[in-house]
Amino acid sequence: MSESRTLVKTVGLRGTLHLLPASEIPEWMAAARLRLPAEERRLARAGIDIDELKRVMNAIERIVGPRPITRPELEAALAEHSPAWAMTTNPGWVGSYKNWPLALGWSAAMGHVCYGPSDGGRISLVGLRHWCAWREVEPVEGGMFAVRRFLHAYGPSTQAEFSRWFALEPAITRRLFDALSRELADVDVEGERRWILRSDARAAADPADDAVNLLPQFDVFIVGSHPRRQLIDPDSEVARLSPGTAAGFAVILIGGRVAGVWERRPKGKRLVVRADPIGRLNRAQKAALEAQAHRVAQILERECEFELGPVELRPHL
Repeated sequence: MSESRTLVKTVGLRGTLHLLPASEIPEWMAAARLRLPAEERRLARAGIDIDELKRVMNAIERIVGPRPITRPELEAALAEHSPAWAMTTNPGWVGSYKNWPLALGWSAAMGHVCYGPSDGGRISLVGLRHWCAWREVEPVEGGMFAVRRFLHAYGPSTQAEFSRWFALEPAITRRLFDALSRELADVDVEGERRWILRSDARAAADPADDAVNLLPQFDVFIVGSHPRRQLIDPDSEVARLSPGTAAGFAVILIGGRVAGVWERRPKGKRLVVRADPIGRLNRAQKAALEAQAHRVAQILERECEFELGPVELRPHL
């Protein structure tokens, strides 16, 4: 939302692109800094010169300011004002790449850069501290914030699952969970010890079994939810085609569990939304499914044409 600046597109957890609330950016970026020591060791083992990387970070901080600039403009400025290492090209599994983009995620975590509004469809970058309100947050405080958000969305969960979700070293995760011990409650899920926020414990005891959602491919709920056997029926076609995850599919979610797939396609000025649920739906679930389809069409600024029918399972490659 480039006009209101309520959302920020930046390099977030796991080093991947995320849209995050602008009001929470300082906490998320502080949490991301918990990963940097391990990332520094990993890059050093791969032969990356960490001192040169940090020089490029400093150059990005100097170059990117309140006016959004395109990626080619940033690269041209780095070629002029940063070490030659930044423009060195290396072979990679998807082609060749230059060194300087390695510094972007680090610069984002330090609060120096984020993605700005698109310029004719081209990527732009802008100084994060100029783009939205910034305040200094300690990394451990940011990590505790991230744990609370994670458990509120995915709990009951485990330390191992948070570490995997955030790409964080287990020792750091243990430290965060210990710091939050008074806010957490342990629960038994099919003989497994899991953690939940005490403030969420009462709501978790009375789940909304009929809640219906249409989730796109790689929705954060599907990526982060465990245990997988509760999220996805292991005997379903979805589980057979994509063992361990349904993230590659656009899925129907009922009561927090994968209950089918769906697809959308434009048809003139309309959007056809086809849903293929597993099993029979009651009247309320059908109505909720159609309401979700209309919501998707509204977001895409089209009129909705909803239908039930078979959807070909095509996992994202």
